[in-house]
Amino acid sequence: MSGASLPACRNCAGAVASFIDEIEDWEYGVAWGSRLVMCSECGLVSHDPPVRAHEIERLYPRNYMAHTPASRSRSIYGWLKGLLARRSARALARHIPAGGSCLEVGCGNGSFLAVLGEARGDVALAGVDIVDLGVGGVPRFTFYKGQLEDIDFRGRRFDVIYCSNLIEHVPDPFVFLRKCAALLRPGGVLDGITPDHLSLDRYLMGRYWAGYHYPRHTFVFNHRNLGPILAKCGFEGARIGGSYSFWYLSFANRFATLPGTRRRGLLFAAVTALFLPFDLLVNLFRCHGSMKFLARRQDAA
Repeated sequence: MSGASLPACRNCAGAVASFIDEIEDWEYGVAWGSRLVMCSECGLVSHDPPVRAHEIERLYPRNYMAHTPASRSRSIYGWLKGLLARRSARALARHIPAGGSCLEVGCGNGSFLAVLGEARGDVALAGVDIVDLGVGGVPRFTFYKGQLEDIDFRGRRFDVIYCSNLIEHVPDPFVFLRKCAALLRPGGVLDGITPDHLSLDRYLMGRYWAGYHYPRHTFVFNHRNLGPILAKCGFEGARIGGSYSFWYLSFANRFATLPGTRRRGLLFAAVTALFLPFDLLVNLFRCHGSMKFLARRQDAA
């Protein structure tokens, strides 16, 4: 990389410094030329040079897992994913009023919205993604293709916006979050999940930590800076807690070749089950793993 001065932090205008130079796409092998930098003030991780909006689609190979049709095969991974989806759908449904609406940003193959639709047949569902997979079987569903920031929703508003492992994928999370606030009805809720850069597994796994998901994770947050960022973007009352970690995927990044192209099965389930008690224990004392966050639209947003 050149010796040119680095841009200031997008969040706090603090100084950023090179954090990880030797990193690559361990999962899919997409070639990319940026390095990871971190703000010395707030700890926000980003790319140098930054990923631009028109480059986003180039980060995703054709076999990217979330952009493949939902699998109906019976497998341990599929069972675990379905179990988590049903649990998340039940929790999310509590925030949707009767006859309300929910938008999932980064809906992929629509598997989560299908589960939510089964749980709440009265809810109008919508999904956004940069790839149109022709999601079918989801009742009362509208699909919007593209990046959320560029889509004209023609005045439509939502009671809940759900974005699981998504805010770290966008070219500018501040623009994205402000658009979410504008799309919510007064008192509406933003519910999401994103990797925590202060998670213990990140310290242990280093550049192989799956939370980097390089180059697709354009920003990586932590449990200290996420709340203030949400407040800056039109939200209030943010609740942030820890969740599962990326043990299997991080180990696969370190020891396997292009693990993103392989199916997850018994080994994934075994590693997840092995570390789950540890993750639950750590989260009793500090935020760890993927962060679950919930924030309400500010009345003035």
